[in-house]
Formats: sequence, structure tokens, C-alpha cells
Amino acid sequence: MQTGDPTSTGSGLLISGAIVASSPLTTTTLVIDYPGILTSSGPCQNRAADGTPIGAPPGTCPSIPAADPLRIEGATGLFAGATISSINYGTGVVEITLGGTRGLGGAGVDIPATLSGSFRLVGARLDVNGLTAPVTATFSLSSTANNYILSTTSGTVINAVGAGMTAPVIGTRTSTTASVGQGITVFTNRNLGGAGVSFTITEGFASAFRSSAQLTTDPSTRTTPNSTQVRLTFTGLQTGMTLTVATPNVTSTLGTLPTAGTWPKNVTATSTTVTFNITTSSLTATETIQFDVTMAAPSTTGAAFTTGAIQVTATMFPVGAALGNSLQPDSTAGYPQFAQADLGPLTIGNVISPTTVMLIPYAVADLGFDTGIAVANTTADPFGGAASGGATAASGPVTVSLYGRTATGATPTVVAVTTSATVRPGAGLDSSGNLNSGSTWTVLLSELRTAAGQTGSFTGYIFIQAPFIDAHGASFISDFRSFTSASPVLVLAPPASASRSNPGGGVETLGN
Repeated sequence: MQTGDPTSTGSGLLISGAIVASSPLTTTTLVIDYPGILTSSGPCQNRAADGTPIGAPPGTCPSIPAADPLRIEGATGLFAGATISSINYGTGVVEITLGGTRGLGGAGVDIPATLSGSFRLVGARLDVNGLTAPVTATFSLSSTANNYILSTTSGTVINAVGAGMTAPVIGTRTSTTASVGQGITVFTNRNLGGAGVSFTITEGFASAFRSSAQLTTDPSTRTTPNSTQVRLTFTGLQTGMTLTVATPNVTSTLGTLPTAGTWPKNVTATSTTVTFNITTSSLTATETIQFDVTMAAPSTTGAAFTTGAIQVTATMFPVGAALGNSLQPDSTAGYPQFAQADLGPLTIGNVISPTTVMLIPYAVADLGFDTGIAVANTTADPFGGAASGGATAASGPVTVSLYGRTATGATPTVVAVTTSATVRPGAGLDSSGNLNSGSTWTVLLSELRTAAGQTGSFTGYIFIQAPFIDAHGASFISDFRSFTSASPVLVLAPPASASRSNPGGGVETLGN
């Protein structure tokens, strides 16, 4: 964190004073104690041709850009000779030598009461991890001070402390409705369901995102130049999966922002991160970055995937410790650096078992009426398999869950039937109770209830779960004499990837 914008005039901590009576002033030390680690460098702007610091105290020149040190600027009048004498980065203490009468008439000479002066301490960067606003520095004078009087012993150096950005959320920027999808769905049989998702990250406060020029006074002299960066880390990818992150979509009060680096970028199980550089940024308006992520269809050969979530976290970047091994700032990874604070995780996709979930909203077995049900396993088709756009053949047992109406309206006890070698009501199942690819299972509700050991009448709704995608259903209610009425069979999005509790998530349709 820095106490001001290095590109603006008048940034930094202003210290001013005036003589209230003619008096000699001896050399003394002004101590400024920041409540945290200082991550800026010392007064190393004067260097020889070989880069050796000139006139700087030993140990105050770590590998931080020479053009952006913690320094004194604009020293005038009474404080014309002020210099930084020492910096303790770990404790945040800066000691400044005030020269007294030296340079203002000589030792023992009274300074006129009309003389005043000021200077600015510029370039202070403070590690604010664990700090709360307002952040206050304290001021004191050494015991050798003669006739110096402090008018204040503390001052606010940071008014507000906040996260540099928000956690990623599903959606698009407010200025665009373009989205590549609401989620990624991969089936364990290596088929791809939903292939895309858009999510956004918003700047935590207006000046959090900065270009290289906005981070330092002269980025051309930096050992490792960088702007503010955002690093995304993807987890849950398995061998054979590839995500593609498109060129980030960013607009601000400055218009459409350029994007550094080569895009799009691919992410795999072994290469899990991408980094976005903020090349241009407004310091007065918050900005939002939209990331569009798509998954390529995995190869149909190879071991089955395992179920799990695909997630993303985000952190400001580059990441590094506030101080290096010498207990001084280190720019090895870049400058400035950030503490790793991964935001999220955000679930952007799921690996799920290939299941078709169907819902019959109304079914009856009572007073001579019964409900006929048909489930077709259409994974056998004329389209040449998954490689040509067709289905992947699959088979397995079917589970039927019956939710019957109660006389009091209380929540019913679910009655479930899973087909097997010993439970094969109706017709169309093989000897193991599986519904094979290309087969159709037909069964009456009364037959299902008998298989479940149930007697009496039933009125309610039914869930059917088939362990493959591309199952389709049909149902009807009939007295098998003069009345027959079709009953819709709705298909649900896989609840593991589209929760039925979320508005617009698990929408039921007549399609598959």
C-alpha cells in the first residue's frame, strides 16, 4: 500500500513548521513510526555509473527501482537540510535528520522568527495486512532536540483499507449481456454437457488497479516491471480436460482497455493458472473484468473421470513476502508485491455422473385408473457415436421414486424402486434389470407399487433417474376402457450442476 499516488503532485506526508521566536536550533532527529512493515526502498536515487549508491546509509538500498524510493522532496527554508538517516523496514520506523542552524547561518546563529519551511516524505509503501483504518503514524523527536516543539504526535496516513478486488462471481459486466454460458458440465463418461461460463471480478476501490506507470514514478528503471495483476487459479481439472480463457473483457471510464500478453490462454490439470495485467486503469472509477471460459470436448478414450467441482480462485499478483532475507524489500518477483489472498473459490463447473432425471407431475393408480410409463434409452442412434455428434451408448438400472399424496397433506414418505435382477416390473429390461442402449422399458404404476411392496391407491408425482444421458419418457393415465390422457414427462437439468434451489437453475423442460 502507498500513502499517495506517485504520479500526482503533492503526494506523500507533508511536514511543515515555523519559528515562533528567534532561537538557535541544534541538529535533531524526527522519528516517524508507521504501524507496519515498510515495503519501499531507501534514498538510493543518487548512483554511480555502475549502479553503486552514492551518499546513502549502508543497508538502505535493496533491489527496488532507483526512481521510486522512500525519499524527501520539496524541502525548503527551515527544513532545507532535512535528510533520511535510517529506515527500519520491519518496524516501519523512518528517522529524518533536521539540520538545525547548519546551512542557515552557522552554529550558534539565531534563526529569524519569520523563517518557516516544509518538506514531503514521498514513496512510503506500507504492508497493511492485519491493519484497520484509519491507519495512524506517530511522530517524536530525539532527546537531543533543542527548541524544536512538535505540534502533533500522530497523524492519519491511510483513511481506508479494503480488499483490492472482489471475489469472482458468475455473470457478465453490467455493460454487456454477452455470456458464453451458465456453467461447465462434464460427465464421468467423458462427454461434455455445458461447455462455457462467464464470471467477473470487480476492483475493490477506485485506485486498486494500477498500470505500471501509476505504480511508480519511472517504471522504465524497475528491476522487474509490472502493473497490478490478477492471477486466476483453476482446480478440479482432470487429465484430458482443457479450459480456454478468452481475452478478458474490460471497460472503464477510459474506454475499452488494452490487454497485455497473448490471449486466449489454455488451462489444464498441470498448468492451472493464468495472469491478467492491468495495462491502463482509471484511479477514480471502479472497473470490472469479465472472464469467458470454455471447455473443449475431452477425448472419448481414456479412463472415466471422477465426480467433483471445477473451481477458480483469484488473487492480486505478483505474490511475495513483504521483506526478503535481508529484512529489506525485495523485488525479485516484481514490484510492488502482494500477499497471497485467494478469493473464492467460485464453482464454474461440475464433473457428474451421466444421469437423466425425469419428472411426472401427476400420476394415479386408483378407482380403476392406472398410469402407464415408458422410458426409452436413445443412446443408440444413427449418428455415428460421440465422435460424429451422436450419443455414447450406455446402459444401467433405473430408479423410480414415488411421492404419494397423504390424507392430511403432510409430506409423504418416499417409496423408491431400483430395477435389478430380482426387481424387473414391466417389460424391456434385461435379466440384470438394466435398460440397455436402444431399448424401451414400459411399466404400469401399479406394477411399480407391487414391486415396492405397496398396496392401496396412489395419487402424486414421480421422479425417474436413468444412469445415462439421452433418456426420454412418456406417460398416460387411463381406465383402459373409454378414457386415456397423456401426462407430461419433464426433463431436469442435472441437479449436481444446476441446483433446483436456484432461480433459473434446475429448469424442467420437455426436451433433453
